[in-house]
Amino acid sequence: MDKVLTGTNITTDDMRDNLIFVLSVYIPLDVVIITGNALVLFLFRQTRHFEEPQFVLLASLAFVDLLTGIFAVPMFMWGHISTRRSLYLPSKCHIQYLPSTIFISISFWHLLLITVDRYVSIMKPLHYHKLITLHRIYFSIAFSWILGCFYGTLPFFWETKRIEGIFLCYQPSRRHAWIAQSYVTLVIVSIGTLLLIIMYFIIVLEARKHKANIDSISLSTRKIVRKRFKAAKTSALIVCAFGITFLPYALKPVVYSGYQRSDMYWYILLAEVLVNTSSAVNPFIYVCRLRKFSYALRRLFNKTSTRATKSTSGTSF
Repeated sequence: MDKVLTGTNITTDDMRDNLIFVLSVYIPLDVVIITGNALVLFLFRQTRHFEEPQFVLLASLAFVDLLTGIFAVPMFMWGHISTRRSLYLPSKCHIQYLPSTIFISISFWHLLLITVDRYVSIMKPLHYHKLITLHRIYFSIAFSWILGCFYGTLPFFWETKRIEGIFLCYQPSRRHAWIAQSYVTLVIVSIGTLLLIIMYFIIVLEARKHKANIDSISLSTRKIVRKRFKAAKTSALIVCAFGITFLPYALKPVVYSGYQRSDMYWYILLAEVLVNTSSAVNPFIYVCRLRKFSYALRRLFNKTSTRATKSTSGTSF
């Protein structure tokens, strides 16, 4: 008969299955995240258009995804393997969630910035280079880091206590930290999501208008328009991937209201895996949607295969 851990509904078999889950899912996921985004950053540096605002934002998002693979995912893994007890002091258990919280917040701001960039390029093409400058892009990226770090460190301003056994970590002993972070989440995420929906809705209407008048547009202008709308579709795919993978994680408070946390730890595991999955999906979107990126990737493969061929021919008799 399975041994039930004190204070929880979790058995030793559950702990064993949890360890197998972490090793079989998190490790391959982390390898994909780190390898994919490191390759993305390398190839972005190889493109001649790297200093364009769109590519700067995408490269910055890839950098955040890379940090997610380096810091956030290993913290999740260690927390699950050590049952969130052996590494941190009881009052600091939420350190485990700090990197993920910060990087998710920064990613959300990046998605908003990418959408604004595509919106201006389509709706204000003549003023795009005046409105979207590299100086403003770098300032916006720095500002997103400040906001993300502020949001992630909010719980550190209050004391914490343990509430339920393993897998569940700690929550603030006072309601102030929870209320503050929830309020910030509600305001920022709600406003940001509303802005994303509005901008993409306007972009879709603009796309229909251009499609109706496609015959009256010159060939060169038609190529530029298609290029801009394709870039908008790419950013929309990135936003959708983030939204789909983040939704189960965001619904945890709703799930907790109907079930005990100790009965929902498998949901927690899956939600935490999904919230990091968008960092692994984004490099594949870049490869499939960005022609300059896919061209740089093919050129890298061609150079690698050429060097391998020369090396083989040089060692043959």
